[in-house]
Amino acid sequence: MAIDATPGRRASVAALARALAMALLLGACAAPAPDLAAFLERRALCDHFRGEVPDPPDAQRLREVAQQADAYCAGTDAQLAALRQRYRDDPVVTGQLAQFENRVER
Repeated sequence: MAIDATPGRRASVAALARALAMALLLGACAAPAPDLAAFLERRALCDHFRGEVPDPPDAQRLREVAQQADAYCAGTDAQLAALRQRYRDDPVVTGQLAQFENRVER
């Protein structure tokens, strides 16, 4: 099994690691609001599938990955904007949300 070390894959893994670290940090400090916790988990999965590229290329697996990315990413652009607005006065949450791209949906 080959390890995919492409820049896109590394960025996806880094984004997933950041999101999971943020979720753990939030859990250690206090229970995050359900909307924020759900977003962090869903967006981490979204970013994971956005960066997954099968090696060797496989048309069926590419379709599966695209379907998963679409499923997890759908609605996250609007949800991110709403969370940024809702938590605009909370510097900790604002910092956590700043790591995410504004638009990831296709």
